[in-house]
Amino acid sequence: MNQRIISLKLSSLLKAANMLGSSTRKISAKRRYRIYKRWKRWLKQIQEDITDLSVHRHIYNEVAKIIKENPRLQVASSFYDWMRIAYIYEMSIRVRRLVDRDRRSVSFVRLMEEIEQCPGVISRRRFVQLYSQVLRYVADRDFERFAKPGASHVNPAAIHRDKRALIKAAGRLRLFVNRHIAHRSRQPLRRLPTFAELDVCINLLEQLLKKYVLMLEATGLIEVLPVWQYDWKQVFRIPWIP
Repeated sequence: MNQRIISLKLSSLLKAANMLGSSTRKISAKRRYRIYKRWKRWLKQIQEDITDLSVHRHIYNEVAKIIKENPRLQVASSFYDWMRIAYIYEMSIRVRRLVDRDRRSVSFVRLMEEIEQCPGVISRRRFVQLYSQVLRYVADRDFERFAKPGASHVNPAAIHRDKRALIKAAGRLRLFVNRHIAHRSRQPLRRLPTFAELDVCINLLEQLLKKYVLMLEATGLIEVLPVWQYDWKQVFRIPWIP
């Protein structure tokens, strides 16, 4: 009896796997194009969120450096407490939003889940056509950064690994938001996330963003952190209290 149950379960799993593998072939070209356009819209929002993370981290670290290098600023202040708490809360919430798995949400994890389920939407042919004629010779090489050699579409197993790595990196930050920011849990975390954990997660988000911008837009994103066109530190060079 137990062997029959195991056999039935295995049969169901294999059937589901076959359905998943053939799901892209059953989608019409017109629908694949609509899905692709939706993913590009999602990526634009995701890129904005990750860019904000990078910008705000840079600003916080630069202000902390200003304080560290000026002994006159090294005094007890509720302003510093507020600045630190605001930074921790904002950054943790932004990370939590990017790994949200709710099907009603737009998040990096949701984008990866959809690509994993329908890898044929990002085909070699579609990707190569995004390159200008003079650069077509590098298109196949670039495509194989996220596809097996000679494959017609991206490798869903690689997308799955990206998703699991991001979920793992953001795990304790997500719990921190759920138990300490959004709610006051009766079971708080015994050990709160560290600044180092936050930095590791942001670094991974930046790395993955570069990969998926290339995958969906055939664009090389060199740096996520933008270059300021003005001196944003000018505000610190004037007295705040007249």
